[in-house]
Amino acid sequence: MLSSVENVAIGIDIGATKIASVLLSEKGELVDSLQVITPAQEGIQAVIEKVADQILSLARQNPGAVVGVGIGSPGKVDSSRGVVYNAVNLGWAEVNLSTEISSRIGESLPIWIQKDTNLNALGENYFGACQGCTDFVYIGVGSGLGAGIISNGQLITGSDWYAADVGHLSINPDGPYCVCGGRGCAELVASGPGLVRVTQQMLADASARSLLSDHLRELTPADVLAAAGQGDTLALKALTEVGRVLGIVMSACTVILNPARFVIGGGLGSAGFDFILPTIREEINRRTIPTHRSQMDITQSRVESPAIGAACLVWYALSGKMVQKPVP
Repeated sequence: MLSSVENVAIGIDIGATKIASVLLSEKGELVDSLQVITPAQEGIQAVIEKVADQILSLARQNPGAVVGVGIGSPGKVDSSRGVVYNAVNLGWAEVNLSTEISSRIGESLPIWIQKDTNLNALGENYFGACQGCTDFVYIGVGSGLGAGIISNGQLITGSDWYAADVGHLSINPDGPYCVCGGRGCAELVASGPGLVRVTQQMLADASARSLLSDHLRELTPADVLAAAGQGDTLALKALTEVGRVLGIVMSACTVILNPARFVIGGGLGSAGFDFILPTIREEINRRTIPTHRSQMDITQSRVESPAIGAACLVWYALSGKMVQKPVP
């Protein structure tokens, strides 16, 4: 049982479909967790109210012991000001999330906000697959494709908070348009919707034979994974394409960052790990020289909830490692 004097942090992950929250001790003990549906269709204020409600509910369990709140959000996150930009799946263009939350919970609790995949990386570093590893890249494959970078023990955010936006690396500059306005972005293939899109293109071929042939319109990533598990050739081929694109992205990360490890997570990344890993390795071997990858390994995420990484942001900030850029 958690000591009443032990410090705890609250972590919140704002997703497109659900808001997950945890109360986490400094030793990584999960004290409690909550989850609610994200009411994105009801507007910004409705989502913020849900986030504030979860914070207050968890804070009541250990009054006086909660040292801070970490929040993970999709989109571009300016951590210096706590502002979220272009969170497309939430319908947010610009939201001062820090101010909005503070106005609802009071100013006694400090709040730190970061991009969701950056916090996934912190979660792996503190309590997951990269404990003791100072140089690694987290790759999140879910509704989109994102990454978080830990280099020399520091979270890398970039000059304009766009570091590790790997989903919008163009694999094919003449390819289809992406929601970002670019063409041929990696997440058009390497994501849940990307897998569905690739599979549907393959099924559109009149000669295609697959267990998925009757699911063309209502196809889901879970359908493709289930078919692959039954040895369906077309489903396996679609997942191979996901692995190929991830291999290209990870090859670029390999030669630029020289990580000791890649961690693959996210809904599709975790569920499809065994299907995509061989092609990822093959692509990295094709595109990098042995000395770049000799000490590198690829593993699956070990952090169950993305909200755990959000709570780790509190410990990271209090450790003094978080670099605060000047507000322009």
